[in-house]
Amino acid sequence: MSRRPSLFEGMGAEFSDAFGNVDAVFTINGVLSPRTVRGIFRVWRGVDLVDEADQPVEGTTHVLSVAATDVPGLESQRDLVAIDGVTYPIINVSDDARAMLKLSLSGDI
Repeated sequence: MSRRPSLFEGMGAEFSDAFGNVDAVFTINGVLSPRTVRGIFRVWRGVDLVDEADQPVEGTTHVLSVAATDVPGLESQRDLVAIDGVTYPIINVSDDARAMLKLSLSGDI
C-alpha cells in the first residue's frame, strides 16, 4: 500500500511530462535503470552563500525534481543520476509525500 494519497499518486508523472526539461538515467543500488525518467532540472548560482572573513563566496546548487513513482528505492548518499552525459551523486532526497521527489545533487560546485 502506498503512503501517498491516491489523489496525488499519478500526478507526479503528469507534472514531469508537462514541465520536464531533461531526461535522466538513474543508478539505484548499483543497478543502471534501462529507461529514462523525465525531470525538472534547475541550477542556481548564488553569492554570499557563506560569509567568511568578508569574502563573498559563489556557489552553484543543482536540484532535480522527479515523480516519486518513477524512482522506487532511491536513496541519498548511495545512488546516482546522469543528465546530458554528466553523472551526479544524489546527496539528499526530499519527499513532498504527494507526488514528487526533490533531489539535491553534487557536481561542479
